[in-house]
Amino acid sequence: MAAAGFEAKFRVIFVLVKAASMVVGLIGTLIGLMATTGLVTDRLWLRLTVAIIVALVVPLVIADRMLPANDPTSARGLPTDILAVVWLGCALTFTALAGMATRGLLVREGDRLVADGSPLVARVAYAMARVPVRFPPPPAPTTSASASAPSASASAPPANAAASAHDAAPSVEDAATAFDAPAEAASSRDKTERTPADLFKQVSPSVVSISVKQKAGAEGGGTGFLIDREGVIATNHHVVDEATAIRIKFIAGAKYTSAELLVDDASLDLALLKIDFAAADAGPAPDVKPLELGDSEAVQVGERVISIGNPLGLEHTLTDGLVSARRVLEGKQWIQMSAPVSPGNSGGPLFNMRGEVIGVTTAQLGFFARGQNLNLAIPVNVLKGLIKPSYPGRRKIGDDSTSSSVW
Repeated sequence: MAAAGFEAKFRVIFVLVKAASMVVGLIGTLIGLMATTGLVTDRLWLRLTVAIIVALVVPLVIADRMLPANDPTSARGLPTDILAVVWLGCALTFTALAGMATRGLLVREGDRLVADGSPLVARVAYAMARVPVRFPPPPAPTTSASASAPSASASAPPANAAASAHDAAPSVEDAATAFDAPAEAASSRDKTERTPADLFKQVSPSVVSISVKQKAGAEGGGTGFLIDREGVIATNHHVVDEATAIRIKFIAGAKYTSAELLVDDASLDLALLKIDFAAADAGPAPDVKPLELGDSEAVQVGERVISIGNPLGLEHTLTDGLVSARRVLEGKQWIQMSAPVSPGNSGGPLFNMRGEVIGVTTAQLGFFARGQNLNLAIPVNVLKGLIKPSYPGRRKIGDDSTSSSVW
C-alpha cells in the first residue's frame, strides 16, 4: 500500500513537471524559432506560423520514429515526453547561446514583438537574450525642472544599438503602450516656438562641458545641463563612469573641479552631479537659470529639435535636426533624431523649439557602420524619475587636495 501511494505521488509530480516543461519549453521554442524566422520576414503571422509548424512537426516525427512498430500502445506517453524534452531543450539552447550566436536574434525579436503590440511576450524574448528589462521610474509630477528638481540642502546620506549605449531598459509594457501611443499635445504647446539663434542665447548658459580623468589615467568627457537652482547637473553615466577627477565649465567661463555624484545609473546611462555655485575655481559664479524639462511623451515625429554639446571638445556647439522616430531598441525607449551626434555630445540636452529639454543626447546608432545621421536620445521622462528629494548614496568625485593640480 505504501509503495502504491508513493508511486501515485511520484506519477503526479512527474506529470506536473512534464506539463510545466512543455509550457515553458514551447514558449521559449516558439520565440527562438520566430527570432530565427525574423531573419527572413518581419510579419508576425508568418513568423508565428513557421514557428508552430516546426515546433510540432520535428518532435512528432522523432516520436513516430521511436514508437515500437509492433505495439505502439506499449509506449503510451512517449510522444508527450519527447515534446517536453525537445521543446525545453530548444528553449534552453537558445538561452544558453545568447552570449554568442542568438542574443541579437532574440533582442530583435523582442523589439518586433513590442512593435506588434505583444510587450508581455517581448519580455520573455529579452529575458532569453539576458537583456535586463525593468519598469521605468515614474515621471515627475510637473514638467518644470525647478518644480521637480531636488534640493541640494537635503540631508546627505551596449550592444549594437549604439556606440555608447548600455543594455538594460525600462519596461517593455510602457514602451509599447505609453511611448508608442499617439502623443497628445501638451499644455506647453501654447508656448511660442523660437529660432535656433534665439534658443541658443536663452539656453546655452545652462549647458556645461564636462572633462574627466579616469582610474587608468585616461581622459574623456561630454556634456551636461543644469536642472535646478541648487547646482544639480544631468549627464550620461558613461561620461562620468570611474571618474577620479572632474572639471565642469560654463559658457561664461566659470569652472569647477569639485562635484558630487548624486545618482549614477548604468542601466539607464544617466547620472546626476552637483556643484557648489559659490565655489568656482575660475571665473565668476554663473548667474544661470535651470533648464525646463518638457514631456517626452508629447514628442512627435517630424518636429524640429536642436542639440547643444561639445563634440570632439568643441564647446557649446549647436546642431539641429528633426525627430526621426520614437522607438524601442533592446528593450529601451529612445528618441531617434537627425541632429548630429559625435563623441563629446553625450549627456547634452535635446530641445524642442520652445526651449524645453525633451531628451538626453546619448549615442550614435551604428557608430562604426554605414548608417548616417542615426542618433539617439534618452527621453527626458526617464531622467525625471531619477530626481529625488534626497540622495543617500551621494559621494564626492576625486579629491580636493589634488583636483587643482590635475587640470
